[in-house]
Amino acid sequence: MSAMDQVKQNVAAAERSNIGMLTEEALALVERVRDKYDELCPVPCTQCGYCMPCPNGVNIPRNFSLFNTGAMYDKFADAQQRYARMEEEKRASACIQCRECEEKCPQGIEISEWMPVMHEVMGEGRDYQACTLPG
Repeated sequence: MSAMDQVKQNVAAAERSNIGMLTEEALALVERVRDKYDELCPVPCTQCGYCMPCPNGVNIPRNFSLFNTGAMYDKFADAQQRYARMEEEKRASACIQCRECEEKCPQGIEISEWMPVMHEVMGEGRDYQACTLPG
């Protein structure tokens, strides 16, 4: 929201909404969309940043974002280029599997298991489909 008019419109829309307003058909559509998104997005990272800071300097959310975008749009070449431009200490390859981040992750992501896979795909060019994914 960037204007008071937008704030007023959003408040009015919220006042009209209520629990149980969606039809069974609408709820089923939401569930299908969520399932399809989960299929396309291998790592359930919400970019909350609770895993940060990494004691070794890895930018965990950025690595997940690059990887998920590569998977969702079948554009790993782009993800590989962006990964190569990252500072080395921020790349997935810098992860030392200390698991400190996993204790903080509200999604329960096995971050230390994902980081080597991400480096294989984005840093070494391994085929994503040939990788054994964590979880």
